[in-house]
Amino acid sequence: MSAWKFYLVTFGCKVNQYETQSLREAWLAQGGVECNAPALADVVCVNSCAITSKGERDARNAVFRLRREAPTARLILTGCAARLFADYKPRPGAIWAAPDLLVPQEEKSRLLNGPWTDLDGDLDGDCAPQPHAGPLAGTASAADAASASAQAAFPPFQISAFKRARPVLKVQDGCAHRCTYCIVPSTRGKPRSRPVDEIVSEALRLLQAGHTEIMVSGINLGQYGRGTDMGDFWSLLRTLDAALAPEFAGQARLRISSLEPGQLDQQGLDALMACRMLCPHLHISLQHGSQAVLKRMGRGHYTPAMLESAVSALSAHWPVMGLGADIIAGFPGETEDDMRQLLELIERLPMSYAHVFPYSRRPGTAANRFDGQIPHSLKLERAARLREAVARKQQAFLTEQLKLSRVLVAADNPQAFAEPATDVAAADVTDAPADVTAAKPKKNTIKGVNEYYAACSIRMPAQGKRPGADAGLLPARPVAVTEKGLVVELMPAE
Repeated sequence: MSAWKFYLVTFGCKVNQYETQSLREAWLAQGGVECNAPALADVVCVNSCAITSKGERDARNAVFRLRREAPTARLILTGCAARLFADYKPRPGAIWAAPDLLVPQEEKSRLLNGPWTDLDGDLDGDCAPQPHAGPLAGTASAADAASASAQAAFPPFQISAFKRARPVLKVQDGCAHRCTYCIVPSTRGKPRSRPVDEIVSEALRLLQAGHTEIMVSGINLGQYGRGTDMGDFWSLLRTLDAALAPEFAGQARLRISSLEPGQLDQQGLDALMACRMLCPHLHISLQHGSQAVLKRMGRGHYTPAMLESAVSALSAHWPVMGLGADIIAGFPGETEDDMRQLLELIERLPMSYAHVFPYSRRPGTAANRFDGQIPHSLKLERAARLREAVARKQQAFLTEQLKLSRVLVAADNPQAFAEPATDVAAADVTDAPADVTAAKPKKNTIKGVNEYYAACSIRMPAQGKRPGADAGLLPARPVAVTEKGLVVELMPAE
């Protein structure tokens, strides 16, 4: 087949970003050429997310928009929203569009063979918008057997590079916990773990390719190794650090995507403290600060006190640490007292940021049927209160970082160092009060994150040699606080 052009759209989590990159590399190797506009593409692929109703809606809207922008392209919808798309019933007479091919999440890896692969449910030929019976419509038991086989094995995605500066390293897939609000177990399937040697090999490839920070990620890292002889996540982390640190410690670093408070037992704390390449930063799948709400969520296996205890224990090893969390506002039955407990927990923790989501009802989950559903307007109001509390904590955290003499920044686009950049105006830095400043970096500044996961705008040196694209982790001094991060100026490497 002659060269063909493809366009990729990704929604949702870091695991989805990883899987999109794997498809990109596979399709490039098969003669595809990635283009920067859907109208130019022969193939358009949407890798969807369904963690919230908005995510599912975004996938439908993307299909509709992309069908208009690329009417003759082969339009593929895959990812967690693919099966849900099949069950969606538009209003009578509503204008909508369907993809040419629906590939459910458990069969996404079959696209590694190319977008022209003959899959069951493929609607070859007519690309015009049309009602669609759903993925694998009318398929026989052979397709079900293929799905079952795919569910049992770890999906064969792999990458050697990443489109973003900080690549994702997928080590685990699926979840068996079944929180009452979550449809992930039905879209991602049972937990599966990637072999340790494959993980180490891929991490080495990424570091040798010049990446300076790797995000170790999975759907539920706490279930890594379950049902296997691979060990658990903490043994994996120690193995990964031991394999990489002799060559890369001080030059590159590892970051963990997300943990639960219950994982931060003594074994977990010991592993965190022992790893030489690990960023002093944790992102916690907390969800709430009320134990009553956690129990209704199906997350009664941990308590907020576990997180507080772990953070206290880590403070001696990490005097400065970034701490983020996922939080759900307005879960069914949530009371003002539950909100008070959550807000008080936020105040007690050294929180540096949080992702706050209003509860989203998901058909097929237990919570969708719970009594005590919170009105939408009240969910939004509670989410806004939580975001305000987190914003205050974030500003306090960033202001404290102004006291640091040095941070290490991983640039979002190291190649940008080769081009002139607009400096942050000196007045934005020097004329600001010492506690918090409203300094706003000018456009075209180079972005990055430091080891504490604080967003940084990198101020270029007025004189002297600019760092090259292979500069790695950049020593920098925090000089100002913006609304969402730090302004830093580069320092000479030690």
